[in-house]
Amino acid sequence: MFRSLLTLLLLASLNTAPAGEVSVTNAFEADDLLAVESIPHKNEEAVAPVINARAALLMDLDSGILLYEKNAKQLLPMASLTKIMTALIILENHDLDEVVTIEDNFNEMEELGVRIWLNQYEKITVNNLLTGLLVRSAGDAAIALATYHSGSTEAFVNEMNARAQTLHLNSTHFTNPIGIDDSNHYSSAFDLAILTKQALNYPDFRRIVRMPRASIASTDGGIVHEFESTNYLLESYLDIRGVKTGTTDEAGQSLINLAHHWNGKEVIVILLDSPERFQESKRLIDWAFRNFLW
Repeated sequence: MFRSLLTLLLLASLNTAPAGEVSVTNAFEADDLLAVESIPHKNEEAVAPVINARAALLMDLDSGILLYEKNAKQLLPMASLTKIMTALIILENHDLDEVVTIEDNFNEMEELGVRIWLNQYEKITVNNLLTGLLVRSAGDAAIALATYHSGSTEAFVNEMNARAQTLHLNSTHFTNPIGIDDSNHYSSAFDLAILTKQALNYPDFRRIVRMPRASIASTDGGIVHEFESTNYLLESYLDIRGVKTGTTDEAGQSLINLAHHWNGKEVIVILLDSPERFQESKRLIDWAFRNFLW
């Protein structure tokens, strides 16, 4: 009886709530909805926080219920949030202990953004490249993984777009695996929530994105890369467990965070083009944990 009632309640609320109110994403199977142990209930007196980002979204990870949204389906540049899809394809198709030989001379490439300075012909594991990709947001790690998987960045981008379609990311299109600005490279807060939820199904993704810093090495130990995360909330008073930052001229300051509540519940916060992404992320997380009960 409870399972039937829960299903009816969730399905009845699909895409019917106005901005700032609770709604449910449409990217989950019926079995996912039935498996939800509890759904968040909002304090009726709660006043939504003021968020100045161009787009924002707050989602209960377990149920997929949207606790807050602002312009959630607007098409916007996504900067290095792109690398979540890059990582997902690699995690879905490769073992972490596979060894990649760096074929490219990245010192001759200009549009890589942040990099970990991989050396040509260096041998390094998929695990270490994913660490550079997700912790440091390294563009050279993104290209190395893309060419290792598909043979070329162009072929890899085709796979990114195909995977976006299977996830029903209808407001998303990729032109590169890094997040470099391009008029045809865009997503929405809503799509990025679905993508992030998918990636969080992988324990290794969760493990890597919550690292505040890392030191990785080539397989022979002769080359070491040390770097820190640009997610400055990882060691804050909040229990932040990743996920990804992104910054370009067109995208502005963007951020996706996974926040863990003391009751075991987790929420995803997404901010696109925020003037103060870390403060606004904290604002949304504090508001959610103060004003929702599970």
